[in-house]
Amino acid sequence: MRKKIIFSFLFLLSIYEVIDAKKLVILYTNDIMGHLEGETALFINRDFPPPLGNAASCATYIKRERSYAQRKGYKIILLDAGNCFGNPQWGGLEVNETVLYMNDVRYDASAIGVYDTRLGEEKLETVLEESSFPWLSANLISRKQGNYIGKLYSIIDYDNVKIGIFGLTSEPIWVEGNIARQFYYEKELPRAKAVVSLLEKNGCNIIVGLTNVGFVHDSLIAETIPGIDVIIGGGEGRGLRKPFEGPENHTIICRTYGKLSSIGRLELNIDDKTRKIIGYKGDNITLFAEQFPPDSIIQKIIKE
Repeated sequence: MRKKIIFSFLFLLSIYEVIDAKKLVILYTNDIMGHLEGETALFINRDFPPPLGNAASCATYIKRERSYAQRKGYKIILLDAGNCFGNPQWGGLEVNETVLYMNDVRYDASAIGVYDTRLGEEKLETVLEESSFPWLSANLISRKQGNYIGKLYSIIDYDNVKIGIFGLTSEPIWVEGNIARQFYYEKELPRAKAVVSLLEKNGCNIIVGLTNVGFVHDSLIAETIPGIDVIIGGGEGRGLRKPFEGPENHTIICRTYGKLSSIGRLELNIDDKTRKIIGYKGDNITLFAEQFPPDSIIQKIIKE
């Protein structure tokens, strides 16, 4: 009988904690690589692949989530881990369309991916100027100017909770030598440690890393540097259906399968008193065109 009473008390306490918590939902993408137009899901069925809506279906999903969040009274943050643009030999049109798409759906921040640096410094700076959201990298420096490209970090305030977001750019393995020499790519681990320290000094309660350095490096960063709550990664062409929690510092690592075939959703419960994460759940949502009818505004942007 006593055990039942204790169990009931703990159960009620857990309910109280959830009720006494803020809800924050992070929607995320990675490795878009210029894949805005609808494609087919060959990874599901090679003979009869269902159609995907890519950017236009992603916009529909985002609008639904924001509408629901507004009714229920919680915060939505939309982030990207970088590698948004494809091969620059495709021309500038795909780059412009990607920026227009990201502006239209109102991204809150994106990392500068290593593939994004293939645009070259001049074009990349133009992209940064034309974007309505910050591009982040704590380790990408212009060799010509001697300054960091984009912003080191961004801070979002949500009901007395400060959410610090930083970006990391991978080493230039797949970047042409003449373009790679326009930048200096600092080592990821020490720069991540430095920017996390900056965010902590700025009073951030939740710290999110946007990286495109691969899952192995994400895991190393998560286990080596305390204080990172969430890592949204990319850069390998493989995803995680559910979030992975590191065993050492309990960092939550997420990533989609890339190319706008899906969008990730991470729901966080944040304690009102400690302003720390006390629970989470996440998933990858495949962007089927039938389930998420393509948004007409985004379709127009893509076709133009």
